Amino acid sequence: MYCSQRPSETGDHIFAREFFIVSRRDNLPQVPACSSCNGEKGVLEHYLTAVLPFGGCHTDAKVNLKSMVPPRLEKNESLHRRLKTGWTKFWTQKRSGLYLPTATVPFDGEKLEDLFVFIAKGLVWHHWGVLLEPNCQVDVNSLTKRGESFFEDLLNKRAKERVIQNVGEGTFEYHGAQAIDDPQISVWLFSLYGGLKTTGKSGPSMEAASKIGVLIGPKNVFENAEKRRKMAVRRI
Repeated sequence: MYCSQRPSETGDHIFAREFFIVSRRDNLPQVPACSSCNGEKGVLEHYLTAVLPFGGCHTDAKVNLKSMVPPRLEKNESLHRRLKTGWTKFWTQKRSGLYLPTATVPFDGEKLEDLFVFIAKGLVWHHWGVLLEPNCQVDVNSLTKRGESFFEDLLNKRAKERVIQNVGEGTFEYHGAQAIDDPQISVWLFSLYGGLKTTGKSGPSMEAASKIGVLIGPKNVFENAEKRRKMAVRRI
């Protein structure tokens, strides 16, 4: 279902089981996949499940970080060293106006975006039975507040099909809508780990992104939307 080309040889959990604590792993959505796509997606998941829990703020965040991340880092000493040397602290202002100390760790944002290409393709098939054609573009972006508003506007438009899901008590939350006139076109808005926040390379002073937006459809359909989106969205 991911590449729309090679025959399926195995099944794959759209959201890898390792993102969830053990008690949340039942009934996760699955799709057929070829071994090549399954392997490529697994490499991304291996990295991200070791790094992203540091920014978790969902129900299971503490359990995930304390019990699941250390064994993963023990198996990847180079990643452990990069996280340790890149760890920094700064002060952030909450909505109440209070400043609190906060920690940040570096990670490869492109890997997160690459993973959500797989996730979005899997969900299109899982919920609506749509196999994306090879000419379909999957555009993934980490969103600032303005970017979130852009995607929320798209999601509020009329849709042929719509889905809203919370998987694993906030581990993954998403809202998807399918276009009325073309099943290949859809828009998605994701939240990971209860609103995991990321910033760009310039550091924590930049506006944080806490959601991921995905547009799917033939490339020519999104030419106008791309121009509008660039005014509201930045990549991590």
